[in-house]
Amino acid sequence: MEPTPETTRRTFRLELWRSIPVGMIEYLFIPLAGLIALEYYQASDWQKALLLAVSGAGMVASIAIVPLVRRLNWELTHSAAVFNLIGAAGIGFAAAFPDSLVIYMTGISIGFFSFMLPLPLLTQVYQNNFPTAHRGKIFAVTATFRGIIAIIFAWGAGKWIDSDIENFKPLLWCFALFALLGAIATWIMPKVKLSPGSTNPFTAFRWLKKDRNFRILIISWMLMGMGNLTSLKIWTEYFANEDYGNNFTAFEVTLLTFIIPNIVKLAFTYPWGWIFDRLNFYFLRIILNVLFCSAILVVFYGESFLVIAIGTGLQGFAFAGGNIAWSLWVTKIAPPEHTAEYMSVHTCTTGLRGIAAPVIGFALLRGFGNGVALFSAILILIASLIILPEARRIRARGKSNNPA
Repeated sequence: MEPTPETTRRTFRLELWRSIPVGMIEYLFIPLAGLIALEYYQASDWQKALLLAVSGAGMVASIAIVPLVRRLNWELTHSAAVFNLIGAAGIGFAAAFPDSLVIYMTGISIGFFSFMLPLPLLTQVYQNNFPTAHRGKIFAVTATFRGIIAIIFAWGAGKWIDSDIENFKPLLWCFALFALLGAIATWIMPKVKLSPGSTNPFTAFRWLKKDRNFRILIISWMLMGMGNLTSLKIWTEYFANEDYGNNFTAFEVTLLTFIIPNIVKLAFTYPWGWIFDRLNFYFLRIILNVLFCSAILVVFYGESFLVIAIGTGLQGFAFAGGNIAWSLWVTKIAPPEHTAEYMSVHTCTTGLRGIAAPVIGFALLRGFGNGVALFSAILILIASLIILPEARRIRARGKSNNPA
């Protein structure tokens, strides 16, 4: 059942408002949390890996959120807002005791973990409140607006952190406030209820057995994501740590990991949304894989700031499409009433690789330096080969149905 125009308009307006604080919080995820751990606390590799992995743990735990919300008979946007409030409290806890590494890691971990939990719920909201024919474009508009906010904020915050690393302390209070505002915007969105179903958190995995297309894509995405995240999660370390020959300043790291890729992502998000609505998803996924692989190789084998910047820009170009694909692809194959369950499986498997990737990335970086890029490239290549036969089959079927 398609949403009413008023429901779509109201959801769209509130999603734009929500994009403001969410865009600002993105700077905490990449690269600020890692920079603070490295440059202020001199955290060990395992501590930095743990900090980067905790959002993955939140994604894994999100598999239990759909059945929990169903059992409690909660409304989806209210549920998502509650988790954002918990995240705001975690960041506030870190801000209150900024001189302790243990408290910093605890508070930030609570925030990162909590922010990941409602992702399947939000996808169901998009499924219910945005029309099928224009879902990709609508999402692209909100993502573009969020990107503008993120770039502007990161530019100013990056300069401020570059002048004195201790400036992160008042910034943490800002991030706690942003999370609170995001929770309010989510709470007042048009209400969405889950369809009746199982309250067993593992029931959603039945779709891996029942739906062959879903199973193939999840396997492929697992390999691709592991390859991409293994390199991406250690960007900040690779750029900022003098052990790897770069030793870029905090603002240069902000440029490479956040501002440059986000400017490119911003410029191409809407075109990718248009493509998402029209192109067969298998072909779209292969194209994105090639782009991600190319970006990783350029970043890790580039020998100057300019070349590395080109690589991070290419990564931003890929993420412009990848962000839309990650958030909405299940809406192309899932039965509408089971979208949240499909998404919870996808989010959970994303979390599993998100936990493993930083640990693998730091180990490979220490042992092989920029050779970590080859590991990533091989996994992404295998991921593409897995879905290539299905892409060819769909193309052949299309030609037979329409010889012209």
